[in-house]
Amino acid sequence: MPIPSFTKRSPNEIVTEINFFESSGRAFKALSWLDYAKSNRNVSALEYAALETRLAIEQLLFEQLIVGVGTKLEASEYKKCTGNAKKLNEILERIIPRYERLIEFTKAMAPDGIPITKWNNRALIEHSGKVSKYLHWSGGLDETIQASAWYEKGFAVVEAAANYIWQGLTTGNTAVMAINKLEPEIRELWDLYANDHITLECAVKRAEILEPILQARLTRCSTRPAQKAAQIG
Repeated sequence: MPIPSFTKRSPNEIVTEINFFESSGRAFKALSWLDYAKSNRNVSALEYAALETRLAIEQLLFEQLIVGVGTKLEASEYKKCTGNAKKLNEILERIIPRYERLIEFTKAMAPDGIPITKWNNRALIEHSGKVSKYLHWSGGLDETIQASAWYEKGFAVVEAAANYIWQGLTTGNTAVMAINKLEPEIRELWDLYANDHITLECAVKRAEILEPILQARLTRCSTRPAQKAAQIG
């Protein structure tokens, strides 16, 4: 599916067309509102762009939680963090220690042609705080919505945040390895890397050496049911 364009969309198109509510849909809508805000110097459109960006950040953190921990995330715990990007990230780091390093390991071990985005969640939280200033602004109109500098800064702040999400989602996947499902040899490599006993490059080289063994094991597992069926027949 081709990547849609967020430029030159009318408010009606932004509200009614290509309406998705996962992080990519939120970022797309944010950039659409931002484009309209730039073209029309429209403060409401800038506010909508800021709101959609905040929602995109929170949704992206939630998506990382679901990909990384699945059912380990309790609904009651999640509800305490709704609308708070910092607390969402705290849960993620608590449930998956060394989360950012696990993403690096996943990227390195992924087959060629499967791009994985390494999200900087601290940057996402910082973006969320900066964007919020254009949702909760106040002050003299001559220093805010009547001032070109206020608009320009707002455009830059919201665009940086929304673009970071949009670029990451359109060029890679949000993914991490499920540690408890790794083959024992790969789990050992992860433990060594996670605890600074080997480098990522070393882990990759060892994985390449192990690949024929793991492939053979996979082949045996996949043919075993057929062999059993033949014996029964």
